[in-house]
Amino acid sequence: MKKSIGDLVRGRRTVVAKPSDTVLALARKLRAANVGAAPVVEEGRLVGIFTERDLLKRVVAAGKPPRTLKVSQVMTKKPAAASPRAGIIEALDLMRQNRCRHLPLVEAGRVTGIVSQRDIIEAILAMKDEEIEDLKKLFDLMPVEPGVG
Repeated sequence: MKKSIGDLVRGRRTVVAKPSDTVLALARKLRAANVGAAPVVEEGRLVGIFTERDLLKRVVAAGKPPRTLKVSQVMTKKPAAASPRAGIIEALDLMRQNRCRHLPLVEAGRVTGIVSQRDIIEAILAMKDEEIEDLKKLFDLMPVEPGVG
């Protein structure tokens, strides 16, 4: 069965930010959930994404105060996004084209999750492991001719 990127994050709680959240409050939410990015949603629609890279480059390195700085001031606006029904390789290619590591999933205008490059790589490795196991089973079923191999 071919997996979609939505399958990779099904059942996972997504940390979502509002543009009015402070950077510090969001950074604490990200840390508590052990994730590196959050879609930024306003009135139910995706307006941006805030990532660890945004925190490093636009807040810390810029010397801005995370306690009072609003997410809307430092988020990445108009991020690449994909349908949860998109294929894994299709999503990875979209991330490569847009030079991003996190991809919000949007369906019918609503954020349904977020997928990371790590999620995709782990899924690809798991699929490869399954293929190897299937090939081993197939090989075990093949008749062996006497005197061969």
